[in-house]
Amino acid sequence: MRGLFLLLFLAAVLPSFGGKSVYEKTLPNGVKLIVKETQGKGLVAGVAFFRGGLHGERKKGETLLLFKLLLKGTESYPDSYAVSYPFEKYGGSVYADSSDDYSELGFATRVEGLKEALSVVKELLLKPLLREEDLEREKKNQIAAIRAKRERGFSLAYEELRKLTYAGTPYETSPLGTEESVSSITRDDLVRRKEELIRGGNAVVVLVGDLKAEEAFKLLEETFKELPPGSYPVKPFKKKIEKDALKRVKREGTQSTILCAFNAPEVNTDEYFVFKVYDSLLGEGMTSRLFRRLREEKGYAYATYSFYPTRLFSPRLFAYVGTSPHKTDEALKDLVDTVRDHRVTDEEVEIAKRKEIGSFLLAHQTRLRQAWYLGFFEVTGLGWETDLKYPEKIGAVTARQVSRAVKRFIGPYHCVVVEP
Repeated sequence: MRGLFLLLFLAAVLPSFGGKSVYEKTLPNGVKLIVKETQGKGLVAGVAFFRGGLHGERKKGETLLLFKLLLKGTESYPDSYAVSYPFEKYGGSVYADSSDDYSELGFATRVEGLKEALSVVKELLLKPLLREEDLEREKKNQIAAIRAKRERGFSLAYEELRKLTYAGTPYETSPLGTEESVSSITRDDLVRRKEELIRGGNAVVVLVGDLKAEEAFKLLEETFKELPPGSYPVKPFKKKIEKDALKRVKREGTQSTILCAFNAPEVNTDEYFVFKVYDSLLGEGMTSRLFRRLREEKGYAYATYSFYPTRLFSPRLFAYVGTSPHKTDEALKDLVDTVRDHRVTDEEVEIAKRKEIGSFLLAHQTRLRQAWYLGFFEVTGLGWETDLKYPEKIGAVTARQVSRAVKRFIGPYHCVVVEP
């Protein structure tokens, strides 16, 4: 009966994704264009992804710093006000960010403002000023953000766990970098990084909005055809957790933060979707195992959850609990035991699948997020079609698959405890 309910649910929601309204095209310089037609009130949004992220950084934090500086001015739009105005006058926005495996430049506007918005995007990518005074200001902001992480238990634990579980790899620090590395970044470093990453074969551009694909492709081609050809060589790596490791960090406060990492499936495998279900079962909401066992039954937790971030190489499943200092060791043991417990029921898995599908659909409410997901799946190698198939793939996961995947991947752990 539960399976029938899920099939009916999927049948109701999948057509809204409009699979036939998504089109793709590749420009001669290698830029991959994806357009999704929608119908509504004349809104449009786009995201340009560039592969790279932390990979190949000579100075940690340089990629994030570059993308933040893109918004500080170009030849025709000389400051952040001039950059933002063409978007905000239509109630929209523009942003830039960078994460572990890719960087992104995104925007939202009305259809009548799209041509002007794309002219700004073109200049941001081809003619950013990257002024010295803006660089020094953003370096200070980035260093302040790095320092602020040390003041929060979870952020500090996550940074320390990165160093432990990803030592010697690009993922060992966050995109913010370190104080020392950011302090040493020069304008020449940013110019070099821009030339490395902002290239045609490295780009995936998605536009979602209330216009025809033919019109959208014409505008996008005009915007991105001048990007230089070529792609950025991301070097694969493997960093498996081989044995248990625990790191304790002292910090002033009244709470202990426990964060653990476990091996998890690669993104290009069917078990990726199985582990998305397991993550939901384990740590999503008040029906999750961690909540029920660590908070409701044991009374350890102020908060507890899990997360399984999509990474190109050596992904991890993370589990977190915040507790009283005198309960730290017991909570750590029970956290690990709960994550390792491969015994799952059909009911648990069905609830987890409905949660995961529901969260996924709710995350698509805006055109900007729809554009983001299409580009995200494409740039991570799963293909943009995964955005249309994701609910179906999650719905097909069985309890037996979850149990088998947990037994296969969840073994040794890396944990960090931040405590008073």
